[in-house]
Amino acid sequence: MTSPTFPDGAVVVGVDGTGKAERALVWAGNEAARRKAAVHIVYAFPWLTSVRSDVVMPAADVVEAGERITTAAMNQVRAAHPEVTVTTEVLLEEPDVALVNASERASFVVMGARGLGRIASRLRGSVSQKVASHAHSPVVVVREEAKKIDGPVVVGVDLEDNATNVLEFAFATAASRGFGVLVVHADRGDNVRPEFVDEGVQRFLSKRSEATARAVEELVSGVRERYPEVPVEIKRVAGHPVDALVSESEQACMVVVGSRGRRGLAGLGSVSRGVLHEAPVVAVVREPAAT
Repeated sequence: MTSPTFPDGAVVVGVDGTGKAERALVWAGNEAARRKAAVHIVYAFPWLTSVRSDVVMPAADVVEAGERITTAAMNQVRAAHPEVTVTTEVLLEEPDVALVNASERASFVVMGARGLGRIASRLRGSVSQKVASHAHSPVVVVREEAKKIDGPVVVGVDLEDNATNVLEFAFATAASRGFGVLVVHADRGDNVRPEFVDEGVQRFLSKRSEATARAVEELVSGVRERYPEVPVEIKRVAGHPVDALVSESEQACMVVVGSRGRRGLAGLGSVSRGVLHEAPVVAVVREPAAT
């Protein structure tokens, strides 16, 4: 098998020889070139699981097939970006486990995924969702090419989570591309049923909305100071955050969301899962658990 050694801070990309992996590979190579980072290509096949089936592919054949796929992928990246260092690795284990392990040394992990839609994603997990839930680094899922490759980086902010890491990744990505950042936050006060809104409730909701807007401004300003060249727009939206972020993805090069749900639960929250399975290019960034 190929050597597991790769440079710290490399862009790790999972490949399997399919079209979805091809999109991820192209995206990873382009982003590594922008950031002057290396690319580490990983092919993982769960051979030990496959031996439970009636048809068993010998481990040596699995490795040989993986090496053909990773070599072709390496040559593709080098042809497009000769200045980028490229390494490869073939592993006999579950792809999600391999990529989560690699994320410990990666700047971020890139994966392809087929579109499942929000309902299908609730019925069964996916490799991309598992990796995004447990990776130590940000995870970028490339479902399809962004609708507008020169559009802004859209980032969803929830003040119930510490969104500093999410904003940092969004601003760094925008800076590497020369694009702007669109910060989207939902005001849940707009979801109160009209029959329950009297004068007192309206005053309360108005004050809370103003306080939320100020808090978002302060959070964003703490990060934007490090990226003075990046244009920033803050947009307050009504309705469900998933709908708002997926809608904005139509004019964005990427959507960035956090990896932790409310109340400090580990893994993906409902907003992150919804966006992950619907937007073309999504970065999921881990935030520390609330203390």
